[in-house]
Amino acid sequence: MEELKIWSSDNNSNAKVTALDTAAQTESEGLLEDILVRNPDMLAEGLKLIGRQTRTTGGPLDLLGVEPDGRLSVFELKRGTLSREAVAQVIDYASDLEDMDTESLYRHIADQSGNLGIQNIDDFEEWYRENYADDASLTPLRMVLVGLGVDEPTERMVNYLVRSGVDISLLTFHCFEQDGKTLFARQVEVDSSNTPVGPRHRVPRSQQFRESIHSVDVERLVDDVTQMFMRQTVSFSKTHSKSKLNFCLDYSWHRPEDGSWSPKKVRRHSS
Repeated sequence: MEELKIWSSDNNSNAKVTALDTAAQTESEGLLEDILVRNPDMLAEGLKLIGRQTRTTGGPLDLLGVEPDGRLSVFELKRGTLSREAVAQVIDYASDLEDMDTESLYRHIADQSGNLGIQNIDDFEEWYRENYADDASLTPLRMVLVGLGVDEPTERMVNYLVRSGVDISLLTFHCFEQDGKTLFARQVEVDSSNTPVGPRHRVPRSQQFRESIHSVDVERLVDDVTQMFMRQTVSFSKTHSKSKLNFCLDYSWHRPEDGSWSPKKVRRHSS
């Protein structure tokens, strides 16, 4: 990774500048996570942290947050240089959370809240609905690697994942000392939201579905079927005897040729 240098100026006519000293890594390592917990905007503007050392099957993830659009972000922090192991870890943590159904994820987050400076949330579903739009969704998760540097293989791997459509970003912080203070500078190494991706980039499943039905020219049929099932009352029953099994579906709405909806009962049997 390229070295970052910072100079300070005394703002007088002599325009004298002084190079800031790089903070000792052992000192900045211990500060970074605590500072980020108290200042989540350093990670992402509008981010709300809801978990710290949140339990997963792969181990505790460092920080868990909710983006302004309502999506979950998983942050893996390394108190030093990021290496390829961090990539595997953040994918492990994110995949475990995304495998949960929505209700289980709500409960898990609530149970893990209130730890190490994170606010306690008794009812996460209620908290989420109060803070985000009705159509907001926790998934798909975003993954973010954070460290005080990154090695070349890790940066290459993350860039490859982003080009393949994986929502993963890489942030590094540089620490400097001035007049007894520690200064943090954030550098965005890889940002999945701004990186062009190839034809394999991921799009929402709903969009994929719409593109598929458009390609085979059946959008009208799909819309008709969707509306029928949304507006009808369907009852399903089955009877059986030793010789056959009968199924019955009762449809209470039917779309005629003029496009209007009117009640009609249709019975289908199979045996």
